[in-house]
Amino acid sequence: MSTTNERWLSVVDAFQSAAIDPAGWYPALEGLAEVTGSRAGELICVGGDGHVPINILTQVDPRLVEDFIACNGGDPRVNPRVAAGMRAPVLKVLAESDFLTPEEHARHPHYDEFARPWDIPFICLATLERSTDMLVGLAVCRSQQQGHISSGQREVFASIAPHVRAAVRTQMALENGGAALLAGAMEALSIPAFVCDRSGGVRALTPAAEALVRSNRGLGLRLNRLCADNAIESQALDEAVAAAAVGHTRPGPPVQRTVVIRGGTTNGAPLVLDVIALPRRPFEFNFVPRVLIVARGSRADAERKSQILRMAYALTTAETEIAMQLAAGKTPEAIAEARSVAVGTVRAQIKAVLSKLGVRRQVELVARLSEI
Repeated sequence: MSTTNERWLSVVDAFQSAAIDPAGWYPALEGLAEVTGSRAGELICVGGDGHVPINILTQVDPRLVEDFIACNGGDPRVNPRVAAGMRAPVLKVLAESDFLTPEEHARHPHYDEFARPWDIPFICLATLERSTDMLVGLAVCRSQQQGHISSGQREVFASIAPHVRAAVRTQMALENGGAALLAGAMEALSIPAFVCDRSGGVRALTPAAEALVRSNRGLGLRLNRLCADNAIESQALDEAVAAAAVGHTRPGPPVQRTVVIRGGTTNGAPLVLDVIALPRRPFEFNFVPRVLIVARGSRADAERKSQILRMAYALTTAETEIAMQLAAGKTPEAIAEARSVAVGTVRAQIKAVLSKLGVRRQVELVARLSEI
C-alpha cells in the first residue's frame, strides 16, 4: 500500500502530540490503522506477570478489551502475539506468519476463543520498549476479510513505528520526572516522604526521608524497597503499598492506609506512615510513581511544624518550643522545670501562643498543631 507524504506526516505528528497530551493516543492509532488498511490500531503495555495496565484499541466494542483481560490475553503462555513481542528485538516488525505456522494459527486456543470470535485473526506488531517488568507494544489488528498485512502496508507500519517509540519514550520521561517533582515539593516543606512505584520500589525520597531511614527508628531501605525492622510491621507496610498501587489503577476514591512503626524506636514515639495512592493520568505507561508514603512522628515532622509556627504565626523560638512541648503532652510545670524558669513565665508565654494561633484553650492549641 502507498500513502501520501502528507497523510504519513499527519499520522507521525499525531503520535508526537500524544506524548504531550495522552488523550491523543486514540486518534493517532486510528490514523495508523487507516494508513495500513487495518481494522484497528493498538498500543498495549504488558507487565512481567501478564498484567495489562494499558490496552488502547480503536474502533472495537469495549467488551473486546474486557474479554482480552478475562482470557488472560497478557500472558505470553496464553497469547502467541505477546510471546512473540517479548522475544523479538525492539522495532522488529512481525505478522502471524513470522511466529506461527498456518496449522498453528488455525488451531491455537487463543485464536479460537478470542481472536476469531472478535474478528481480529491477523495482526502486525512491533515491540517499542522493554524492561524487566514491562513491555510496550504497537500493533494493527486486521479482520478476516482484510487478511494478512501486505508488504506495502507492512512497510508503512515499519516506517511509523520508530516515531511511535519516540513518543512513548517522551511520555515516559515526562512521567518519570513526576517522582523528582513530587519529592522536590515535599523537600521544600521538610516532609519525610517516599515516592514508590507499583512494585514498592522507592523512586525518589526527600532528604528528611533519607535521614529517617538512617536514624534507627525501625524503618529502612533494603534492595531499594522501604521496609520495617519488625516483620509484622514490614508485612503491613507491603500490604498497604500493594493496596495503594491497585487503587491507583482502578476507578474510585483515593486509597489511603496508615501503618504504625514501633520497632526500633529510641524514644518510645512510634512512626506513623500515611500510604497514599497517587492520582492516575489517562493512558499513562506503567513506569511512573504510584504511591506516596509520608512519615509522621519523626524529628523532621517536628521541625516542619516548628518552622510553620515561626513563619505563619510569628511565634518566637521560645514560644515555638513551648507550643511543641504542650503538643507532646507536657504540663506547664514540667516545661518550666525543663527550661529552668518560673511557671508564671511559661504561663505568660502560653497565653501569647494561644493569642497568636487564635485559640482560647490548650486543648484547642493541641488540636491546631495536629492539623499542621
